[in-house]
Amino acid sequence: MQLSIYLNPLLKHFTDSRIVRNINQMVRKIIENQSIRLWSNASDKAKFDRCKRLIDGSLKSVLDDEKMTEALRENSVNALGSHDRLILLHDPCDIRKEQSKTLEKLGRVRALDNKPINGYETFNTVAIDEKGKNVRPVDISIYSNGDEHYVTQAERKQFQKGQMKHSDNEALRLRGQEIERFLEEESDLNLKKVTEMQLSQVSQAFKKDNESIRLCHVLDRQFDGLNTFHFIDAELDDELVIRLKISRNSNQSSKDEQTHQQQWVKLKSVHFAHGDSFLIEKLVILKNVYQQATCLIEWDLLTLDEKSYTVVRITLSDRTGKPIYDHPMLLLTNISVRTPEQGRSIYRIYSHRSKIEGVFKFLKSVLGWEEFQVRDYESIKNIIALCYFVGGYFYEIESELTKNPVIQQIARLGGSKAQITRYHFLQGLAKILTYQSVVQFVQTQQVTDEGFEEMVAFIS
Repeated sequence: MQLSIYLNPLLKHFTDSRIVRNINQMVRKIIENQSIRLWSNASDKAKFDRCKRLIDGSLKSVLDDEKMTEALRENSVNALGSHDRLILLHDPCDIRKEQSKTLEKLGRVRALDNKPINGYETFNTVAIDEKGKNVRPVDISIYSNGDEHYVTQAERKQFQKGQMKHSDNEALRLRGQEIERFLEEESDLNLKKVTEMQLSQVSQAFKKDNESIRLCHVLDRQFDGLNTFHFIDAELDDELVIRLKISRNSNQSSKDEQTHQQQWVKLKSVHFAHGDSFLIEKLVILKNVYQQATCLIEWDLLTLDEKSYTVVRITLSDRTGKPIYDHPMLLLTNISVRTPEQGRSIYRIYSHRSKIEGVFKFLKSVLGWEEFQVRDYESIKNIIALCYFVGGYFYEIESELTKNPVIQQIARLGGSKAQITRYHFLQGLAKILTYQSVVQFVQTQQVTDEGFEEMVAFIS
């Protein structure tokens, strides 16, 4: 697919030819320089100002995160919407700005060592087919816990109990008035609200023209909660596979011999009604390789708030029988599991989660997702969304990498010698765009062949 075709759903929001031209130029500069730094991508201050005005909200018609996510969803539905079943991977991803101090509405996120640092938060959705071959970024929400509209769970509890309204602390009372206004306007923010809004709009987008499509939402332990289970199962009427926290209780209890009190048995250690094991000849986990590993799949029902789900417990062991992890993996699903193969399929579905982590790695290490150098919150949100949208293009053409001879040639230009990858395709596109810039410079500056050869001599 040509880049111009991929951009069409986004560009149709704008009738001003100058805005369309500026968006095209901005996208191409991101690809050429593999960076979202506006100043670095602009050839002069005038072009920087044009790009900045396009995303900072100062124009009537702006390039905002809503238009970009709408276009992204449209592209994804066009590519995958005719499938009978899709797997939707959802995961937050922190945009870390550790050294920044003056960015607007700067929040706190976690560094790789789990220490709190400055940054912004995103919630992302990636769709794949059942075989896991076609990967498509679908949606993104950008927000910050440094935004006054972000209401924490603790604040909500204080507000609901009236502790803010009747507090002796003036700052707390004012915050309570602020929260009351946000709730009335429905402009309050938190991860739960962002998650439900995004899951709902993605589900609706895929079902709009294909009501019979089955959608399976996959989420990590952070979303282990009855509200999330009920929302996906009952309100969206979709499938779910969610990893449970290792501390979750089963429906079985035992009596403590010392206190004589009933205690719930943890799912990690309770007896499951069904189970089966199979051999994995070669299991790769991060950089570790396990030959002839064993996977024990167990499953049983779990009743939560009068609703029955199935829990699948996975235990991986090396060839000596030693567990690879300290604890088993617990997966909750509303998909019927009656056979060992169905139990394995739940494990396979969850295993696809690594693909959304691969998208994050590509965006950060190849497109410079965290490298923005704008200060106002509106521009920050929009440039993050634009990078996610641009990244979607390189997943859109994934199926064409080994089929389209033009794409193969571009990848070879990007350094590919054997395997054709989206990384090499990006490198090739960047060189072509650089070449176009050089040709344009030579023409506008009327550089002669001799003059150009003298310029080239400096790197010879």
